[in-house]
Amino acid sequence: MSALASSMNIAVSALLSQSAAVSNISNNLANSSTTGYKCTTASFATMVSGSGSYSNFTGAGVTVDPSQSLLTQGTLVGTESSTDLGIDGNGFFVVADSANSDIFYYTRAGDFSTDDDGYLVNSSGWYLQGYPTDRDGNITSSTSASGLEAINVNDYSGAASATTEMSIQATLPAEAEVGDAFTVDAEIYDSLGVAHTVTFTYTKTAANEWTVGAALADTTEAASLTLSSTAITFDTDGTLLTPTDAITVAVTGWTSGAADSSIAYDVGTVGTTDGLSQYASSDSGDDPAISVDEITQDGVIYGEFTSVDIDEDGTVYANFDNGISYAIYKVPLATFANANGLEAKTGTVWAASIESGAANLTEADSGSTGAIMSGELESSTTDTATEFSSLIVAQQAYSAASEIISTVSDMYDTLIAAKR
Repeated sequence: MSALASSMNIAVSALLSQSAAVSNISNNLANSSTTGYKCTTASFATMVSGSGSYSNFTGAGVTVDPSQSLLTQGTLVGTESSTDLGIDGNGFFVVADSANSDIFYYTRAGDFSTDDDGYLVNSSGWYLQGYPTDRDGNITSSTSASGLEAINVNDYSGAASATTEMSIQATLPAEAEVGDAFTVDAEIYDSLGVAHTVTFTYTKTAANEWTVGAALADTTEAASLTLSSTAITFDTDGTLLTPTDAITVAVTGWTSGAADSSIAYDVGTVGTTDGLSQYASSDSGDDPAISVDEITQDGVIYGEFTSVDIDEDGTVYANFDNGISYAIYKVPLATFANANGLEAKTGTVWAASIESGAANLTEADSGSTGAIMSGELESSTTDTATEFSSLIVAQQAYSAASEIISTVSDMYDTLIAAKR
C-alpha cells in the first residue's frame, strides 16, 4: 500500500511540476515581443525520501525551480527614436517608479520617451535616472546613488551662444592714401543671443601700416567696446606682418543684461593672406576700396529645444534649432556581483537583493558594463522554436504522469477487489 501511495504522490508532483513548466513556457511565449524581457527556464530536480546508495534509493517525486539568466544578451533592434536605448553589455538602467523617488530599480527595457512633464519614462512607467552635468559633460553631483535624479528635459527650453571668436578675410587697398579709412560691418551675439553690429574701421597711417578701430553700430547701445591692440602692418609682398596674435574685442555693460563679451578677432596668420592682406584694388580705375571675402564668428542666436541625443558613454545632449548642442545628464549603468540574484518586480524590472549584492554604478561604455546604444532596443531573449519544443516535452511528461495515476488507481481497485 505504501508503495502505491508513494507512486501516486510522485505522479502528482510530476503533474504539478510539468504544469508549472507549461505556465513558464506560456509566459515566455507571451513575452516574446516584450522589450528587455529575459527568458525563464524551468529547471527540474528530483526529491529524495531516503538515504544511502542507489541500490536502496527511494524517490519522492520532482520539483521545479524557474530561473532567469539576466545577463543573456538580447538582439539589439534599430528604431527611429533617439530616446530608445539598448545596452550592449552586462549593465542595467537605473529607474524609479516616480519622478521624486529615491528607491531605485533596474531594467534592460530602454523604450524611453518624454512624458508631458518632460521626464524620460519607459512604456511601463519607470523613470530613467541620471547624474546632472555641466555643458561640458562633467557631473555636478555626487556619483553615488544619492546624486541620481529623474532625467527631465523641460528645464532646457532654449539656448544661445555668445561670440567668442571671429575673423574677417579682406584685402586692404595698397594704393590708398595715408589717412584714408575703410569700414566693415560684422555681426556678433551676446550671451543672451541678441545680435549686435560692430563696425571695424581700417585707417592707413603709413606705407604698409594701418590701424584698426571698432565701435558698436547701434548708437543707443550703452555698452563700452575696446580693442587690446590697434596696429596692423604688412610685408612688402602684401602678406600680414603684425600682429602675431588675435586682437581681443572686449565689450562691457550690454544693455540687454548679457554677460560681458571677450572676442578673439583673428586678423590672420603671419606671412599669409588667410585674414587681412594688402594689395591693389581689383579695378584700378575705381577709387580705392576694401574687398571683403568672408566674415565668420561662432556665436548663435537664441534657439528652441528640439530633441535629445544619448552617446554610448551615457552622456545626454540637448539639441536646439540654432545648432547648439550641449550635455545635460550622464546616464550610469548598474552592475552586480550576481545579477541573476536580483529580485523580480515585474517581467522587466528587478530590485537588488542579498543574493545579487548592491548595485555598482559605473560609466557606460567601460569594461563589461556595456555601451548605451541610442536608437536601438533589446529584444526579448525568448526563442519561440525552443519554447515550442519544450512545450511538447512538457506535454508528453504530463501525459505520462497522468498514465501513472490511472495505473495506480487500477491497482488500488484490484487490491480492494482482492480483499473482498
